Amino acid sequence: MRAAVLLLIGLGAAQVEAQKFYPDDPLLTDNDKLDVPEKPEEIELSDMYDRFGHMFKDWGASPIGSEAVNVNTLDEVPDSSWFTNRHGARRLNIDQLGRGPNQGVGPNPAETWTVFASKSQGLTPGFQIYDEQGERYIIKLDPVDIPELASAAEIIATKMFYALGYNAPENYIVRVSPERFTIEPGTQIEDSFGDKMPLTDWRFRRSIRLVPRLEDGSIRVVASKYLSGIPLGPFRYYETRSDDPNDVIRHEDRRELRGLRLFAAWLNHDDTRAQNTQDAWVEEDGEHYVRHYLLDYGSTFGSGSVDMQRADLGFNYSIPFREMKRNLFGFGFRVPEYRHAKWPAFPEHEAVGRWEGELFDCEGWRNDYPNPAFWRMTARDAFWAAKIMMRFTPEELEAIVATGEYTNPDNPVYFLKVLLERQQKCGRVGINSINPLDEFRLDANALEFTNLSEKYGFVDVDTRYGVSWSTYDNERDERRALGGPMTQSGNRIELPEGGRNFLLAEIRSMNEDYPHWSTTVSVYLRPKATGYEIVGIERESPEKSTFPMN
Repeated sequence: MRAAVLLLIGLGAAQVEAQKFYPDDPLLTDNDKLDVPEKPEEIELSDMYDRFGHMFKDWGASPIGSEAVNVNTLDEVPDSSWFTNRHGARRLNIDQLGRGPNQGVGPNPAETWTVFASKSQGLTPGFQIYDEQGERYIIKLDPVDIPELASAAEIIATKMFYALGYNAPENYIVRVSPERFTIEPGTQIEDSFGDKMPLTDWRFRRSIRLVPRLEDGSIRVVASKYLSGIPLGPFRYYETRSDDPNDVIRHEDRRELRGLRLFAAWLNHDDTRAQNTQDAWVEEDGEHYVRHYLLDYGSTFGSGSVDMQRADLGFNYSIPFREMKRNLFGFGFRVPEYRHAKWPAFPEHEAVGRWEGELFDCEGWRNDYPNPAFWRMTARDAFWAAKIMMRFTPEELEAIVATGEYTNPDNPVYFLKVLLERQQKCGRVGINSINPLDEFRLDANALEFTNLSEKYGFVDVDTRYGVSWSTYDNERDERRALGGPMTQSGNRIELPEGGRNFLLAEIRSMNEDYPHWSTTVSVYLRPKATGYEIVGIERESPEKSTFPMN
């Protein structure tokens, strides 16, 4: 009797293990906000070690070519403490895109701003202040000889990354009179050697004496509001936090960090490294968890924070070993690729900086240093990112660019032109890297889909589709074919009679220009009270699935 019970238990366990879909699939939210009552330790990361360590070693543990782990049964990224599906899933309106993460209006320039510390993170110069309401902000200044360069880039990039789905700080452009600043007694500032000295009113006025004045005598600054919660230092693009029980997926295996490579290439965010991230221990409804932020967007587009972006960055890592090797074997006669770039006219577009789209190569783009998550971006990761990227219309991007508040009306026009050029290039790379079928939907007795490459004009040759139907046993992970394969040209497939079983449609795209589209997209339909619902989408990866950056 006991043996029979154990046998039944074993069979039940085997069935549970074989079960593919559960009643709560597809998961739209990752339950990674369970209470963390004890504050995790603050991480102090050496910028020098971080930079050089990644130049000589790949710190990721998962094999190159392995797929992201944190996707649901629809092959999408659920909402989490890392990422929230915004414009890619629930389109934001123009006002929401222009507001971004901002919940208020920023510090009031008519009130007193009290300086209590010098800015200690990132390349952009500035100070830390609190306003008369006690709200704290980091005040960032533009390069003294290029007004609007870093501030416009910071604001536009903040709006972009927030709309894409990342956690971003509240950043405001404010025009404030230097007379509004006062120094809190005991405030210190570091000199170029790292030595601390009192920040006197004289030293403060002297430090901002070269900042350009507007007609009314005010200066233009970016006020970045303190993040909510207690800061814990940066997160790495590999491993997990050992003191955060919610952090169970290695960072290099998170799709939102892998796909960030495509977004960073689009927006030329070359400074995507650990030092420009922040973990914060936050409280919601009486419970605590760690929220993960991207911040410090001064080195995006054509801005390099303290100056225009270096001409070679985006084409090479900050230490260009590949370029050095090429020059060595070229005996000094080889002209680096970036030398052919056609930058905007200076000084007319100096506030935009070195920002171009003609020579830009999305696959060949490089950030500051080899990023373990970026190295592992697969075709499925790139396709996910490209889908979100292509949701932005020219009108929506124009509204976001307008938040940079350029004085010269020609600057946002040029900026938008390049932004659209790069969007098309990155979108083409991501969408065409894999069988580009998406936007699956059920209509009456048919399954419909969209070929995203055709939707966005990335393909010239007509595509035909091979379709095979099966019933699917969810408990045993078994399928039974319903008839033979069919070939058609349309994007509407009539549903077969499947009784009360799951249905499985396997679709291949046949296009002579893109033979790798013949990989299968499997769409699982779950029966419900009346009809079916889409519960799963699986994408077979092509033979060339990764985008090497080494």
